[in-house]
Amino acid sequence: MNPEGHAGLRSLGPLAIVGMAALSVTMVVTAVGLLALRRWAWWVAVIGLVGNAIGDLATAIATGEPRPLIGVPVAGLIVWWLTRREVRSRFDLARRAK
Repeated sequence: MNPEGHAGLRSLGPLAIVGMAALSVTMVVTAVGLLALRRWAWWVAVIGLVGNAIGDLATAIATGEPRPLIGVPVAGLIVWWLTRREVRSRFDLARRAK
């Protein structure tokens, strides 16, 4: 779907496989942590989504390609939802219950 991105990953060789595997494991562990209402997982999700949005914005600016911009509002909406009081409080309550 993204020939330039594919070419960039291929140029990294085995490092790309290690990086993508590490990212995949991080996302699975974070998803499990979010389902268990772990506060650390909430932080990983928020920081990761903000980083993703910044990366999408930087890519769009650097390349002049508007397609990466679709990720900015998507990540923004998820961060907005995660930071709402009702959602945030679920993670706070889970921490206090221990």
